Amino acid sequence: MTEKLTEQQYAAVTDRGGKLLVSAAAGSGKTKVLVDRLISYLNDPVQPANLDDFLIITYTKAAAAELRGKIAAKLSEHMAEDPENRHLQRQMQRLYLAKISTVHAFCADLLKEYAYLLDIPADFRVADENECVELRSVCVEKVLDSAYENAQDDEAFRAFVDTQGLGRDDRLVPEILLKIYDSSRCHLDPDGWLNQCTQNAEVSDISDAAQTLWGAYLVQDLFCYLDLQIGALRDCAKLASAADEMAKPADVLMDTVYQLEHLRSSTTWDEVVARSSIGYGRLTFSKRITDPELAERIKAVRNACKKGLEKKLKSFVDPSVMVLSDLNKSALAIRGMVQLVRSFAAEYDRMKRRRRILDFGDLEQAALELLLGKQRFGATAIANEVSGRFREIMVDEYQDSNAVQDAIFSALTAQKQNCFMVGDVKQSIYQFRLADPGIFLDKYESFLPAGEADDGQGRKILLTRNFRSGGSVLRAV
Repeated sequence: MTEKLTEQQYAAVTDRGGKLLVSAAAGSGKTKVLVDRLISYLNDPVQPANLDDFLIITYTKAAAAELRGKIAAKLSEHMAEDPENRHLQRQMQRLYLAKISTVHAFCADLLKEYAYLLDIPADFRVADENECVELRSVCVEKVLDSAYENAQDDEAFRAFVDTQGLGRDDRLVPEILLKIYDSSRCHLDPDGWLNQCTQNAEVSDISDAAQTLWGAYLVQDLFCYLDLQIGALRDCAKLASAADEMAKPADVLMDTVYQLEHLRSSTTWDEVVARSSIGYGRLTFSKRITDPELAERIKAVRNACKKGLEKKLKSFVDPSVMVLSDLNKSALAIRGMVQLVRSFAAEYDRMKRRRRILDFGDLEQAALELLLGKQRFGATAIANEVSGRFREIMVDEYQDSNAVQDAIFSALTAQKQNCFMVGDVKQSIYQFRLADPGIFLDKYESFLPAGEADDGQGRKILLTRNFRSGGSVLRAV
């Protein structure tokens, strides 16, 4: 017998009409929902689908194989309940025709079909990880050797090496070079992103450090923290003032609140620096207080605020003129870094082309060119042709997507808005895969709850019930 679905799971299985984001907490049955949704299409009484009408993206080959097995098991369940159903019987035969693959395997298949439209060899092969590591190492060595030979005439390169070597050695340089290169390949326009890096470093026309990209972030982060702490300390002062024996602690807390509000009203970097010395006073309570637990809670809040704010204010020590001077010096080093990354990219591309190979980044970027064009303006005729093959595109572990992968999914679903995305942003392994969990969060914030969305609008469903942990564990949490 098929298991009964919760109300949330049933909604995720049956909802139609637009892009659907399923935010699935750990143990909430996200894979079950994906499989049951697929089976519901096969059992549609009006337009029963075939398994190969779907593109199902996972993020490892092992996950793809496991998912194929779960689909087979679910099909077997339904066939046992309805043994005369010829359509389901055919689906078992079609199971190994179904497009259940990693995003890179899908891109490779796409490029083999349309290689004649791109500047890539028609008989390319996908390089394995070890081969790429070896090639990259050779390219890094060659590029650095050339850079050092010409270092006397390249001030930017010298500045980059000096800042990263800290005056001792340059062991960090190859690691940084490859990290920046890999990061650039996760953007729709890698070269444009590198240009933006150098532009963001230019501060010659800026007079206030708070107007720089980094300064604005630090100030905004500080202000958000202050808003929380001001509210918390004000609540503590209000509780303390309700008891006569806590009148003095209430005054001390309110004095801190006024100082934090003064700091919060700063409009320039230098004002933040000048107002960053906060006097917290002595928070002492009479031994005769009637509610010692309240006193301890107030102390804990005040101490947490003090500790957290001291950490935030470590960034606001030097005046704006000194910060801008340091940033101006780093701009030259960033230009040197970008030049080195571009030299490495050109050499790496040459070596791959001679060997007629593509790496994973090449697969994504070339697929993106097919689907959105070189300028990334919008879905191409190829994108519309390929998307017409699929009734729906299902993406598992969506929280681990990067901008290029998400653009591929968007291009393939631009016409039909037929993308089903399931994942849990709390489980994103962005450091390993260079994923961008912000993509998931943006959709989570902008999509409407499924019950409120109109046809064609993005919608979301939350799976919050945990089936993996025991009741005692859940109660403790």
